[in-house]
Amino acid sequence: MICKKNVCWLYLFLFLSIGIPSFSQSQWTYDFNNGLNPIESGGISLKMLGQPGQYVKEKIPGTEDLFRTTYRFETNSGLQFNNTEAKGFLNKSFTVEIYFKLDTLGSWKRVLDFKNRKSDYGCYIYDGKLNFYDFAISEKAPIRRNQYLHYVYSRDFETKTIKMYINGLLKLEFKDPGTEGVLDQDQVLNLFQDDLIANHEASAGSVALIRIYDRVMTPVFIRRSFQSINKAKPPVEVAEKEPVEEIKQEAIKEEAKAPSNLVSVSGRVYDGRNLKPVQDASVSVRQSKDDLLVTQTKTIDGLYVVELKPYESYKISVDAVGFQSKSMPVKTSGKSQEVKSLFNLSPESYESPIVTIYFPQSLEEMEGDAKTKLDSMVSYFNVRKDLRILLKGHTDNMGDFDKNIALSRQRVETVKNYLVERGIPADRIEGTGYGPARPNAQNQTETQKQRNRRVEVWAEPIKR
Repeated sequence: MICKKNVCWLYLFLFLSIGIPSFSQSQWTYDFNNGLNPIESGGISLKMLGQPGQYVKEKIPGTEDLFRTTYRFETNSGLQFNNTEAKGFLNKSFTVEIYFKLDTLGSWKRVLDFKNRKSDYGCYIYDGKLNFYDFAISEKAPIRRNQYLHYVYSRDFETKTIKMYINGLLKLEFKDPGTEGVLDQDQVLNLFQDDLIANHEASAGSVALIRIYDRVMTPVFIRRSFQSINKAKPPVEVAEKEPVEEIKQEAIKEEAKAPSNLVSVSGRVYDGRNLKPVQDASVSVRQSKDDLLVTQTKTIDGLYVVELKPYESYKISVDAVGFQSKSMPVKTSGKSQEVKSLFNLSPESYESPIVTIYFPQSLEEMEGDAKTKLDSMVSYFNVRKDLRILLKGHTDNMGDFDKNIALSRQRVETVKNYLVERGIPADRIEGTGYGPARPNAQNQTETQKQRNRRVEVWAEPIKR
């Protein structure tokens, strides 16, 4: 005779293997008990990326004799869902649910790639936060090395709203500034493998469940899915009592109860020469205290609107092709207040460097935040195909003049090589070393000398 305790564990095991009962057939579930095939009939198989992975039986925590099958992937490897083979399953609204763990969490770790390794944009875990590079980053999330986490990404086709959850809780919500959060012409969704631009922002790990839906799942559904996987309560009986309509109604009630305490910040971006609106300008909002990106949008007929938390200080920046970038501080007050901001843009000028990279005494190796500065330049120049890059290397006046000329050229090569590794074509980059001939400051103190040990990154229009 089977005891009640064993029956309960059997139900739990079946639930973890099968997942929440499907309310329609518009989803594919991969639990790796049948290799890379979904548990639903007629679905497409996942494809291995990079090095072939292994199927590993792992003991389910908190049980005595129950195991689940996981797929173990190596660094910069992973899995791929082919949307063409799935007949456009992800062409409109969709949700991706993953239960996985990573071996390492230092720096950037790729989760989802929508552009088949051709773009650095996409979903990462960065410094214990959810990140969609280079548009939005969450607050700290409960993410630990070698610990399974429930990760959900959704994008609404109509509103372009992207939501990202960890362990059943919404951690990040923003509007896709374009089509960065959807598949490109290659029509493949890559998991865990990094792009070819960076090619080192990935970790080995294990995945126990992948479930892909052709719709946006409600916050209530996502929370209960996590609770079920995490064994928060007996899942089978609860799931059977919750039809789709009940879940939808609870989500509606939950959203209705949640008060909106955001401040509407609207603005206008116009050409200072003729007062005409600037169309399709990029507007980004960062927190003043830590420079974290909060949201990003684009202007329509020169107008933009964002919603921000009250009683906070922000920096709003505007970038538009052919104009100089401009920023403005904004401080929100009461939740019912509407804040307005006007941006008068001037024509783009190339009379000063975009960024300056500093170097240690007598060395050509970069230090500090140099690579972070250059990464932002990569994104800028990937968008501005009409510009080329001029690198100007400099040194202080210590030592032999000819050796300083050589050192300044070596510093230029260091910066150029990094930009090329990040995907900028070498033929778009030119560089010159000036040694100590063009100081930025007097060479009388160490602080002044530090300002002279530099490579300046300039932009120049490509002549057609």
